[in-house]
Amino acid sequence: MYTLYTDKQELFECSISLEGASVKNSKVRLVVEADNLNLLFKGTIDSSGKCTVPIRKLKNLLEESTKGKIKLEVIADDTYFTPWESDFEVETARKVTVEVKSQTNKNTLAENKTGVTVKNIKVGDHVQNLSRMLVKENINVNNMALNKAKLNNVISSYLKINKISDDEKSRIIEGIIRTLI
Repeated sequence: MYTLYTDKQELFECSISLEGASVKNSKVRLVVEADNLNLLFKGTIDSSGKCTVPIRKLKNLLEESTKGKIKLEVIADDTYFTPWESDFEVETARKVTVEVKSQTNKNTLAENKTGVTVKNIKVGDHVQNLSRMLVKENINVNNMALNKAKLNNVISSYLKINKISDDEKSRIIEGIIRTLI
């Protein structure tokens, strides 16, 4: 499948050998056939048979995910040839993906597209929540050696219950260490 782009100019290139016809007077064009629109791009053939057809950006002509047929047409000495054709799909070359790791609003409730209510908490709030839990469990710097296993259990269970990402885990643990020392 051939890929055309909405946001990128490209150059279709191929080699053509003609027998019984002159390359000098030959014409070449690329035809893009979609359901609602046909496009024609004129190209050139040099004396060695190298064919080049510039294809402009298709923005505002074809939408992303448009599919159809693309074919190379050669007219040599008043004879029409279609030596190559393929299916095509239109894509966008440049794409941006965003993944939100945290939100700056403290304890806000937001509704996502699936209708599930999500509570967004900053890393600092997680550190405060964990610090309170450690105080309740009577874990502090003075008796940390005695309660190391208890400390690990409290922190591990908090991280699992709150489904903390790996990126946030290290920042939360660093915050707890700073709080305890």
